[in-house]
Amino acid sequence: MNTQQKVINQIKADLASDNSSIVSKALIKTKAKGNEELITPLVGLYKTTKDIKLKKEVKNIFSELKNKDCVDFLLPHLKEDNDEVKELILFSMWSSGIDMTDYIVELIEHSCDGGFMVILEALTVLENLEGPFNDEVLFQGSTIIQEKLYESEDDKKKELLQSMSNIIQAFST
Repeated sequence: MNTQQKVINQIKADLASDNSSIVSKALIKTKAKGNEELITPLVGLYKTTKDIKLKKEVKNIFSELKNKDCVDFLLPHLKEDNDEVKELILFSMWSSGIDMTDYIVELIEHSCDGGFMVILEALTVLENLEGPFNDEVLFQGSTIIQEKLYESEDDKKKELLQSMSNIIQAFST
């Protein structure tokens, strides 16, 4: 095992610690030496900690993801049935400028079931896409949105879903 992997493994262990001081130090190390392997342990920490300061620090790390390849590590967390995690993942996608053009269907599929803030974050990600866009992907995304619009009984969510639909239609032209 190389030195980098040893460091990552130690950070993973420290992120799971019950000692908030150890966790705080692990978050500092994550910023300096972390990689995409730490996304899942960071999401785990974000879900389980009650410490607002630690949550903010995790969110800060997610806002500064530099590796554009980390999308494969972020996407599985959008499937979780946890709006707080979905918001974190979507927030990190747009604040880090990760190009989600190739993942429009997954983005829509896993965010439209969420609450108002999840859909709002997904809408922000969509608004910042530049393309080029695949017509089949846009059609699939549009179909999912139309189904969710039909199923939704919440007017505020419907408004956001309609905005998503409008964005997808604009991409098609």
